[in-house]
Parts: sequence; C-alpha cells; structure tokens
Amino acid sequence: MDVSRRTFLGASGALAAFAAAGQAGAAAAGLIKANWPLGVQLWTVNAQMKEDIPGTLKTLKSLGFDVIETAGLYGGTAQTLKGQLADAGLKARACHMNMGALSTDIDKHIADTLALGAGWLVASSPKTPGPIDSTKPWVQAMSEAMTKEAYQQNAEIISQIVPKIEAAGLKFAYHNHPMEFDDFGGQSGLDIMLTGSDRARLELDLGWVAAAGHDPAAMIRKYKGKVDLLHIKDMVKDGSGYRSVELGKGIVKWKPAFEAAKAEGVKQFFVEQEEPYVRPIFESLAESVAHLKSL
Repeated sequence: MDVSRRTFLGASGALAAFAAAGQAGAAAAGLIKANWPLGVQLWTVNAQMKEDIPGTLKTLKSLGFDVIETAGLYGGTAQTLKGQLADAGLKARACHMNMGALSTDIDKHIADTLALGAGWLVASSPKTPGPIDSTKPWVQAMSEAMTKEAYQQNAEIISQIVPKIEAAGLKFAYHNHPMEFDDFGGQSGLDIMLTGSDRARLELDLGWVAAAGHDPAAMIRKYKGKVDLLHIKDMVKDGSGYRSVELGKGIVKWKPAFEAAKAEGVKQFFVEQEEPYVRPIFESLAESVAHLKSL
C-alpha cells in the first residue's frame, strides 16, 4: 500500500464525520460561504506533509478546503509545490516565513511567493536579539526576549522589506502570538512594529489574541483597515498553559469575530491547529470545518 493510500484511509473516518456533522451547516453556510473560501494553514498538517504531500493535500481538499497558507516548501521548490496544490485543486494565498529569514533573504522569499501564486508574504514571528531560552516554553521565552528595543528593530526591518514586497505586487502582513501584546509604556509590541510602515498589514491569530486576554472581535475593529488575514484557532487553558483545539471547543466566540471580520473587510482566513493533538488531525479539521459551516 503506498503512502497516499494510507493517508486517504487514515482520513476516511474524518470524512465520514464531516459528512454527518456538516450537512445542516453546509445547507445554511451563511456567514462563511458568502464571504470567504475555506482556508487552512499547512503547519496544521506539518507531519503529514513531510510524509505524503500529494495525499495530504487531496485529503484537505476532500474536507472542504479551497486555499492554503504555506509553512515552508518541504524540501522542494515553490514551483513543485504549486503543481502539487493544483493537482489537489488547491491554491496558495499566503506564505509564512519568520522575520529573521525575511531580513536576510527577502528577494528569495518574494520570488517563492510569486512562484506559488500567493498574494501575501507573512512574517510568522519577530526576529529576536539573540537565541531564546530553549528550556522554557516558546511563548514565554519569546516574551522574555522581546524588549521594546527588539520590537523597534523589527519595525526597522519592516520599513526595509515592505517597499520591496509591494514593488513585486505583493502585500506584507505580520502574524501575532501573545507576546506582541505585551505593553511598553502604552504601546504594545505589535503597535511598535507597525510604526515601520503604514502599508504593513496584519494576519491576526485570533486564538493567540484570546490567550493574550483580548477580545478577537474588538481587536479586529481596533486595527480597522489593517487586518487582511486571520488565523482561525480555538484555545483552551490547562496546567501547562494554552493549547489549541477544534473550533467551537475553546474560548473564542466565533460568530462575533467573523461578523467583525466581514464588517472590516478581512480578505481571507486560515484554520490552524497546533500540537499536541488529542485525536487524529484530519478528524479535528473535519469537526472545525463543520463548525465553520454552522455559523
């Protein structure tokens, strides 16, 4: 049995659950279907992509997704990945890369984004002043590393890369975690970074917005005119901190968030769930799609 076949069979239970749970939602499909194609961040299926790219992409399409956001090229080229996406009936809309990589090789990442046919080049996280403490949880270590001066340095990087990105016909967006909402004398880290360019856009990760103690709908409105993209992630808190779960099972109030997104002209969202997973990820994605279609 080849790997693609195993990927399909492993997702068959998820597909059945999606069909059963999503029929009523698919019939209504009001808020979501009328405004956005279903998108997914490929980091969600990172392990599956490393094992079987064609099978994973085809399964995502079967679950109802139409567009993706990249999380790297999986050892291939942008042209190769674009062909694999096309074979599965998917399109790339945005590409993720951390700020450190964008600051050192912006031309390559612009070229890859163009080759994939995407419209946004997104900074997935800020550049730190130096190595972070690997003995601590990533979010905690990043929060400790990112001083006001570090955010100002990232603002300077943004000021340098945005003109190049826009000259290529693309848009730049920044993706948040909780630490960007740390306060520095009345300005958040995110606010400081946005001083780098009034053309910079945002990809608000609503799960991390909620984990940082903010209301997702209010945050979309706060940055009116700047929020192009969203990461759709639900969160619960346990003994080790926040972790992501299927949509509708966590702390995010999704209907008001999507109503705000519609009112403010958000262009696209991507479902994302991160490890640790407590059930097969394709089953979780099927449940999340059914929840979206019920809104």
